[in-house]
Amino acid sequence: MTTASAPAKTSAPVKYLTKAVGGGLFILFWAIAIVLWVLVGQFDDAGLRGFVADAGIVFASLGTAAPFLATTRSLTIAFGWGAVALGLFALADLGQLTVIVYLLRMFVPLVAILAPVNKFVNGYRVFV
Repeated sequence: MTTASAPAKTSAPVKYLTKAVGGGLFILFWAIAIVLWVLVGQFDDAGLRGFVADAGIVFASLGTAAPFLATTRSLTIAFGWGAVALGLFALADLGQLTVIVYLLRMFVPLVAILAPVNKFVNGYRVFV
């Protein structure tokens, strides 16, 4: 008869974010968003102007969600989705795919607003 060994530990220890880090990220990302929105008028190409404005939407959305993310893992996941959103905005804005641009302009802030709403309503985290 063989004895079964204990299951292997598969996850790293959880690192929680402090409120100061969340607040600092809120300020930083909103400052980046405002700077991008101010710089929109400096570009001549309509696709590039749209991308810069939409990049501001992504940074503002990350800033809105950051104080409500509990762990570094959830923050990393949010950053990853933000990078995906920036890539999709680049493809859609520079490729002049208007329907996708407007879909993303609605969807990205919606996901960011879900983080604080779900935390207050039932403690559920969007970016687990």
